[in-house]
Amino acid sequence: MLDSRYLSDSMPFPISVSGVVTVRVVTVEAALDQLERALALQKASALQRQGNEVHFRGGAFRWVSNWNVLVPISKGVLHVQPRDDGVSIFYRVTFSEMLIAVTLMMAVFVGPVVAFSSRVPVPGRIGVILIGWSWLFGGNFALAWWRLPRFLRRSLQPKRASD
Repeated sequence: MLDSRYLSDSMPFPISVSGVVTVRVVTVEAALDQLERALALQKASALQRQGNEVHFRGGAFRWVSNWNVLVPISKGVLHVQPRDDGVSIFYRVTFSEMLIAVTLMMAVFVGPVVAFSSRVPVPGRIGVILIGWSWLFGGNFALAWWRLPRFLRRSLQPKRASD
């Protein structure tokens, strides 16, 4: 059994998130191959397999669409562990690049415009900046948190003959 420290070694929200996905009727080796292939298709950089783990980097600073599942993720580790009926994939991903980019964007571009708005009281100005930051960071974080487990499961689904 995987040590529970694996999931708790990551930094807390908003820096990282961890979880587990279980998939039936697949071996560890097949899962590692399929996950590595799926990450390569998403243009993950620094893609490296180490034992039962796949390490990768994502981020927005790659030539990919904004809809790429790895855009909000700075880096990640997938640990594949066998089960009686398949595998468990323990994942740990970080969002540090997105945290820094959104914070700088709000501070440099939105902050000065809002700060020098004379018609809005100071609490309102702070509120606009906080809402904007929450919308940009929180929205991207929530989408990644929802999409990543689905991406992992879909990566391990058997291919249909029509695919």
